[in-house]
Amino acid sequence: MIEEFKIGIFRINGKDYYDDIKILGDHVKSWPDRERHTVKLNNLKDILIFNPELLIVGIGATGLLEVPKEIQDQLRQRNIKLIVQKTPEACQSYNKALLEKKKVAALIHATC
Repeated sequence: MIEEFKIGIFRINGKDYYDDIKILGDHVKSWPDRERHTVKLNNLKDILIFNPELLIVGIGATGLLEVPKEIQDQLRQRNIKLIVQKTPEACQSYNKALLEKKKVAALIHATC
């Protein structure tokens, strides 16, 4: 569960993360390999292996991160539902999906 989000900081299961994050099941890691304000196709490699039913992308507190059409198409082809929201709402959607017992992954931008 994402317990708290403040710009630049996430608290997940009692641990603080100070960067963009990628969540796959119980595994949380920093996600520093995006290009400027764009999700890259290689960001999806481990997500596609994990094969979630739902991917939530937090695009920052003000919505600056872009999810290119090629990413959206790749997910659609694999029947992975995509939710793109500003980061505070994405954190809430992620928690809701967990409570609903969905197999969910997340890419969440920590800043603007």
